[in-house]
Amino acid sequence: MDYRRDIPLAITFLIGIIAVLDYYTGVQVITDTFTLIKNWGVVIQGFALGLGAVNLLRVHGKRISQRSGGTDWMFSGWLLLMMAMFIVVGLGTGQYDAGPTYSWIYNAIYLPLGATMYSSLAFYMAYGSYKVLRARNFDAALLFITAVLVIMGNTPALAATFPGLFYTREWIFGPIVSGAYRGIRIGIGMGAVVLGIRTLLGMETGYLGRR
Repeated sequence: MDYRRDIPLAITFLIGIIAVLDYYTGVQVITDTFTLIKNWGVVIQGFALGLGAVNLLRVHGKRISQRSGGTDWMFSGWLLLMMAMFIVVGLGTGQYDAGPTYSWIYNAIYLPLGATMYSSLAFYMAYGSYKVLRARNFDAALLFITAVLVIMGNTPALAATFPGLFYTREWIFGPIVSGAYRGIRIGIGMGAVVLGIRTLLGMETGYLGRR
């Protein structure tokens, strides 16, 4: 008997069964038990975040001390500085929701960095769109024509001048995209059900870190 494998599988099976019974039965005892399990999950997540912060400090602290990766160690220093700042401000305010200082740091530092990153990604997206939308065959030509119609329908000036472009865009997003999206969601739902059953039966052990 492999305790390192069988005990996690048994715990997963029991928690999965309790979760399923709580969703479909609504028995008070099962609901209270599953609520207790979820509370323990929140506690474990907190410890996992702490462990992640310690590991982040260890990895990037080693990179800073060794000055490895050329000038990349400077980014490691900035990462640790920002992490320490957010932790100190978050714990110092003692508020469950973001206080004014925390919100200012978030809006003044994090959001501009995110906007800068996404604006730089626009060039890569444009180049990737150029490579993907080259009409080298019939399927690529259909994709190219669809993309052009959607872009023209999203342009306010063209949509106002030629209303048919807007209605064409709506038609593309309606029957075509919505139908394909529903098919994808149905496939994802069926796959999730199968994966859940395999996990409960112990046939799926990827979360144990083994192949």
